[in-house]
Amino acid sequence: MLGAAGGRPCMLLTWMRMRSTWWLLASLAVLPLLACDSSDAVGDSCGEGTCTDNLECRKEFPGGFCAQECEQEGVRGGCPEDTVCATQLGTLLCSPVCDSQDDCRDSYACNGISGTDIKACRIKI
Repeated sequence: MLGAAGGRPCMLLTWMRMRSTWWLLASLAVLPLLACDSSDAVGDSCGEGTCTDNLECRKEFPGGFCAQECEQEGVRGGCPEDTVCATQLGTLLCSPVCDSQDDCRDSYACNGISGTDIKACRIKI
């Protein structure tokens, strides 16, 4: 009787180890997906694809430009964090705020916005 009863805890432990191992493997498989932010930000490149987060891919911009329209130049309200409303190719679009040229993508320049002390990455003309 001891043998039959003694086997059950062993089977239970084996099953618990297998279940724990399965959860660990599943977690390790999902972890890289959670670590990557798959959403595009305003100003990100979208030349070959589309933008997420309800942003429009403006393919006429160098390398494409994930865009959100805005209403008043120099205003940050209505634009996502770290962006400001700026004129881009004659259209008001939320654009990445910058401090220096290193903050902008190639083909974009860190230029001031009239009437403010804010700079934004804009298409080099």
